[in-house]
Amino acid sequence: MRVENLYQHLKHRYPLKKEIIPLTSRQIAMTIVEDGDEFLDELSREDSDGVLHLPYWTYLWPSAIGLAHYLDEMETLAGQQILEIGCGFGLAGIVACQNGGRVFFTDYERDALRFAQYNVLQNGCEQSAAFVQMDWHAPCLKRQFSRILASDVIYEERNWQPILALIEKYLTPDGRAIFSEPNRTNADGFFDLIRHHGFTYEEYGYTVLLLAEDSSTVTVYCVRRI
Repeated sequence: MRVENLYQHLKHRYPLKKEIIPLTSRQIAMTIVEDGDEFLDELSREDSDGVLHLPYWTYLWPSAIGLAHYLDEMETLAGQQILEIGCGFGLAGIVACQNGGRVFFTDYERDALRFAQYNVLQNGCEQSAAFVQMDWHAPCLKRQFSRILASDVIYEERNWQPILALIEKYLTPDGRAIFSEPNRTNADGFFDLIRHHGFTYEEYGYTVLLLAEDSSTVTVYCVRRI
């Protein structure tokens, strides 16, 4: 979809606002949904198993900003093949593109991918990006990646096994899976699980400035095979 057509599609569906996300070495221009709460009822749905799916992608979460800060501080990702799961508006993947990586942006929601694509275009890194609609319960890619990125994806226990299986399948032997979380205690069990499956991790803490000029503490976990 051409950039103007893409923008018109998003504008027709959602009230938009533009934000500048300041990082240490750069600023990222983001177009996002103005008020995610407005779409909570409209976009929520129940699947065939009775599981309620909420439109979390319509918010730019602190964890995405924290992951962007972590990636901004990395020296280079030149030549790296990178997978982002649950990419949402695409902030972290854009920073990875600008650091030299080739990023596969994936999300279950088609409009999330459209936002990510538009944000990639307005930040001038479309040559380093690909977009795939994908459910991490049924991943469809046919390659491995030296980096896997994810923010705010392990808040529900039902996602732990599929995400563990995904990193076991897609992470190269010497690769890193980088998760960011807002210090929820209910996510602790995920890291216990991966330790029992041959992984270890290091933690990095960030205090990030939010769009409402408040701040939040985020932890980034850099996971690798033992």
